Amino acid sequence: MTWSLMRALRNIVIAFSAILFITTPVLADKSLRIGVPSLPSYLGTPYGGLVVPALLPALAIYDPIVTFNADGEVVPALAMSWEMTSPTLWRFKLREGVRFSNGEPFNAAAAAAAVNYLASEAGLLEVVAQLVSDVTKATAIDAMTLDIETDAPNVLLPRRLAGVRIPAPGHWRKLGRQQFSRHPIGTGPYAVKEWTASKVTLQASETSWRRPIIDRVEILEVPDLNARVQALRTSAIDVAFDIGPEDRPLIESAGGSLSVRRTGRVQTVTFVSNKPSPVADVRVRQALNYAVNKQRIVDVLLGGTTTPATQGAVQHAFGFDPSLQAYLYDPLRARALLKDAGYADGFEILLSFAPGIMAADEAFYQQVASDLRAVGVKVEIETATFAQQISRIRTGGWPGLGFGMDFNNMPPLDALWSLRVHSCLWSAPWHCRPDWTPLMRAAETATSVEERLKLTRQLLKLYHDEPSGIFLWEMPGLDGVARRVVNYAPGLGTLNFDTIDVAL
Repeated sequence: MTWSLMRALRNIVIAFSAILFITTPVLADKSLRIGVPSLPSYLGTPYGGLVVPALLPALAIYDPIVTFNADGEVVPALAMSWEMTSPTLWRFKLREGVRFSNGEPFNAAAAAAAVNYLASEAGLLEVVAQLVSDVTKATAIDAMTLDIETDAPNVLLPRRLAGVRIPAPGHWRKLGRQQFSRHPIGTGPYAVKEWTASKVTLQASETSWRRPIIDRVEILEVPDLNARVQALRTSAIDVAFDIGPEDRPLIESAGGSLSVRRTGRVQTVTFVSNKPSPVADVRVRQALNYAVNKQRIVDVLLGGTTTPATQGAVQHAFGFDPSLQAYLYDPLRARALLKDAGYADGFEILLSFAPGIMAADEAFYQQVASDLRAVGVKVEIETATFAQQISRIRTGGWPGLGFGMDFNNMPPLDALWSLRVHSCLWSAPWHCRPDWTPLMRAAETATSVEERLKLTRQLLKLYHDEPSGIFLWEMPGLDGVARRVVNYAPGLGTLNFDTIDVAL
């Protein structure tokens, strides 16, 4: 079936969908309704996740210690300034006059409690704890001065803290983690009014230092992509997260628009190369990079919303090397490399991926497989659930030699952060080069930003020249936005909840 026919059939499904999106009428006040594929399984804890859209409720409820501007530079949030006072000590001056939505004051003790919890034995189980894995202690020096000690130099520690959001410490102590996740309290622009299995209702916080324009936000779980598009077209929701580029005409015909969101992630097909197999040979991995026509997939299936990746870092990440070039589409060179590696007749490979993680992923994986088959590599595709994929990433047990994966530079917007995942340092490595590990450790503990940048770029070049997988493109987040939404301007891994507006 051609892609154009698939797209036409999909549009018919949307137009005559049997899925009825039941909702109340849009109210004539400052309200915003956002449809997402799923709500976070970890509920309202600030420590359960790192990526949008599951992170959306936390972005509205909490504030991080620092954040990023549109150019990827670290800028103040709950911390106003910071300095490295010794090789293993950072001092942060915090924002004054901030209160949690329950009235508790935000201060250095609150920030220290959050960081020390993540560094504790109990906190190590949290997903966000990996951001502060080198932190030994956080100390409130005075009401608005926070010291954070690390076990080795970390010149980019503030970047790591962009993913650490601060809960109300008294409320946390009173309820404990489990109950707190059902009744979260932060300093962000919104407070939770109601949390159900399929909807989070947020009310503007009277105490927030960045008071929002909109009175109420509802984040609704709408797992089916077609249903999200239809809900947007019928004004049942105002923003539809993670839709496809082929939905643009439908959305624009209803007066809306397609917004391209920077996710901070590089999409790849990653190989299990640390055991004997064809993909253990670097020539094979290079060949498969040359075999895929990435630009054509970007143009046809992703609507030209991104560009082919040149490396395991997005353009705004620390360490990104502008001198590296994307692998060109060259099937003749791919076949020559395969022959040189002893696979002139190709080989068989099983690729697994979890559909629905990003726009058009089922279609582009099929096209990747088609391009590989054209150079003699017989590809079988297995779909998995998102939970299965995450479990395999953390513990191994891959059924084949390849899987859909990314180099996720978020939340610290640091290339080294994602390279570490694709290395011997990962708990269940799929690509392990022991001779690269000393360079990675040297980069992590560099005592100057200049040295850290130089070593990170050396690593990015190694991963480019001897790839761990097929570098595809910088992953776009595509959102449908209704005409009445004003100033929808997602940042790098975040959403501007405090400045979004709606026309009544």
